[in-house]
Amino acid sequence: MSTHFRKQELNDFFYSWGATVADINHDGVADVISGPFYYLGPDYTQRREYTAARSYSPSNNFPEGIVYFGHDFTGDGWDDILVVDSRPVFLYVNPKGEPRRWDRFNVVPTATSEIEVFRDIDGDGKPEVLFAGPNAVMAYAKPDPANPTAPWKTHTISEPGLAGPHGMGVGDINGDGRMDVVNSRGWWEQPPNGAAEGPWKFHASPFGTGGAEMGVYDVNGDGLNDVVTAVAAHGWGLAWFEQKRDAQGNISFVRHDIMGDPTEKSAGGVVFSEPHGVAFADMDGDGVPDMIVGKRLYSHLESHLDPDPYGPAVLYWYKTVRNPKADGGAEFVPELINNRSGVGSQFIVTDLNADGAPDVVIRSVKGTFIFWNQMRPPARTRR
Repeated sequence: MSTHFRKQELNDFFYSWGATVADINHDGVADVISGPFYYLGPDYTQRREYTAARSYSPSNNFPEGIVYFGHDFTGDGWDDILVVDSRPVFLYVNPKGEPRRWDRFNVVPTATSEIEVFRDIDGDGKPEVLFAGPNAVMAYAKPDPANPTAPWKTHTISEPGLAGPHGMGVGDINGDGRMDVVNSRGWWEQPPNGAAEGPWKFHASPFGTGGAEMGVYDVNGDGLNDVVTAVAAHGWGLAWFEQKRDAQGNISFVRHDIMGDPTEKSAGGVVFSEPHGVAFADMDGDGVPDMIVGKRLYSHLESHLDPDPYGPAVLYWYKTVRNPKADGGAEFVPELINNRSGVGSQFIVTDLNADGAPDVVIRSVKGTFIFWNQMRPPARTRR
């Protein structure tokens, strides 16, 4: 395990494939939500059950919980929990400290993807949920503030047939200040009149076959946002796609591989399969986002359908290094965080203890873990 991280194991049972954080008990301290439990900060040794708890066998059972988000969706000042539960999306409403199981509402019954993204897409200051829906369309949903537990309003972004179960992201591709949407087939440009107007203009560009959450940021420092992604959620590969523009301002992308299969050259000689969960954060305080990614062990149970089914359940962070001598002007340098945690479908990287260093909260077949970031951002010199 890396000396840059300290591991805290919250439990070693398989309850879900996702985790998030929110202030559940309204004490001003972030709590960890993982599977049917929330763990009370700041020490995360006490847990409470907000829905019926069931553990699963990684070899034989698919869990119900895939993706988790925490936010005050009802506007009552108490953080709620949004769970993608075997595709449909459910809202669990915080009972404001009452010691009971929470009321559940099916707010997005049409979600079909294995990954969702929680970002402010329309610029209203509140995050929306991006997902793939019926007929393979990309869409996002948001609650009606007057009735947040009713089915949420869905806005369709794409034409049918362009969305899939794996891989999607949100970011400003064209630099117009509006959030665009990207998946493995290309990207959708948010209209000038706003996100609710659809379908959005589609720009075809292959970004692999569909991985996890996709990063949109300026990798090489040239002022243009690039795309960083797992190439295949149930295969091999990580890559970044360098944005290029011609004299007319037309956007294209050049692929730079970070990790391939065992027969190919990979950064640091690191190779692992099934990069189903990815997150992005500035881990070392240098001002540039980095990629955190790992292996989702037993993705399709103990079926041998996936490559390297018994490979170590690794978790890595890849430092984004801007290097003019590297291909595309940047390289990704891997460092092992842990080889017995892996990832699920989704996890979160956030500064749990307010020390300026993002921490990693993982939920996988191996259990629930916090990897406390021991790196501190360098002190800024006052001028």
